[in-house]
Amino acid sequence: MRAINSLDLERLAHCIAEDGIESVEDAVGSVVWRARVAGVCGPAVDVLGDTSQPDVVRQRAFGLIAGRLA
Repeated sequence: MRAINSLDLERLAHCIAEDGIESVEDAVGSVVWRARVAGVCGPAVDVLGDTSQPDVVRQRAFGLIAGRLA
């Protein structure tokens, strides 16, 4: 698996904004995994990975995690 960079995260953010977070679940799962590997912890990682959470909450969690990974 290749490293994730800020351009990847920006593209994913645009996809989430345009098509919804459910349209990119595989990529979101990769972000969750990479965040955990990178030592990013806290409720935002758990929320992003939890498909039962409301989309808007997961989108905010993505923003927090993307900021930490970028």
